[in-house]
Amino acid sequence: MRFFSYFIVAIALIVLPKVEATSLYNAKTFRDLTADKRALRVGDTVTIIVLETAQASASAGAADKSEFGFGAQAGVNDKNWQYGLGVNGNTKGTASTQRKGQLRAQITAMVTQVDENKNLIIEGKQTLTIDGEVQVIELSGRARRSDISSNNTLLSSRLFDANISFIGNGDVTKGKEEGIFARLFKWLGLK
Repeated sequence: MRFFSYFIVAIALIVLPKVEATSLYNAKTFRDLTADKRALRVGDTVTIIVLETAQASASAGAADKSEFGFGAQAGVNDKNWQYGLGVNGNTKGTASTQRKGQLRAQITAMVTQVDENKNLIIEGKQTLTIDGEVQVIELSGRARRSDISSNNTLLSSRLFDANISFIGNGDVTKGKEEGIFARLFKWLGLK
C-alpha cells in the first residue's frame, strides 16, 4: 500500500504542470495599514468641505423721481399790470443693489492630475434632486498636499484656481425668471 501511494505521487509530479508561486505584493500600489490616507496620486479621492460666502453691494444717485411745475400769476395794482411766469423742475433719486450668497456642502472629488510642483488637480460633481428641483454642484481646482488634513478633507478656501458652481433647474428656478412684460419694460428702459 505504501508503494502504491509513492507511485501515485510520482505520477502526479510528472503529469501535473509546473506550479510557481508569485507574490501578491506590488510596490507601486502598496499602502501600509498605518500609512497616511490622504490623497496623493491620480485616482485618489478627497472630500472637499465647501464653505463659501460672497457679498456685494452697490449704490448710485440715479434719478428715479421727477417733478415738473408751471406757474403763472397776474394782477393789477394802481393801474399797472403785474404778471409773472414760472417753470420749475426737480429730479431726485437713489438706487441700491445688494447681493449675498452662501454655499455649504460636502463633495468628494477625484485627483485627475498631479502637476510639476506636485499640486493635486481635482474635480468633482454632485447632483441632488429635491422635490423635483435638480441642483448640481461642480468643483475643480488645485490643492497642495499639505493643505489636506489627516482625515483626507480639504476646505474649499484652500483651493487655488478654484471653480465652484451651484446650478439649480426646476420650478423654483423658473419662478425667479422675469416674465415677458418685465423683460420688455426693462429693455425699453421703463423698469
